[in-house]
Amino acid sequence: MLPFLLGALLIGGAALVVIYWDDIVNWLKKLVNWLRNKFAELKKKVAHAAGAFIQKVENGLAAIRHKLYYQEEGEWIEETTTRKVKESEIPASILRKAKRSEETDVTDEIEDELELSLN
Repeated sequence: MLPFLLGALLIGGAALVVIYWDDIVNWLKKLVNWLRNKFAELKKKVAHAAGAFIQKVENGLAAIRHKLYYQEEGEWIEETTTRKVKESEIPASILRKAKRSEETDVTDEIEDELELSLN
């Protein structure tokens, strides 16, 4: 009976990871599309840069941050969007970088995962 329950829990956990990962990917795709539109508006007028970062938080969560930098009226502006995500929902290659104590740039990995570009 116990092996059956453990198996059911593992299958249920795996299903949850799949379900939530799709939500994360969709959120990031929407964010990238929004950024592309924002860049299209700003591209002709101002300098800009963007990046995705990951940082381990606590209690099995990691913070994924997207930072957008642009100039407005001669001053640099930073806009940051943050989402806390369960470690189990993050691809292993990206999660390894979250294990570090400081915020780590994962722009290239996110672009590869989503098959999209932030710039």
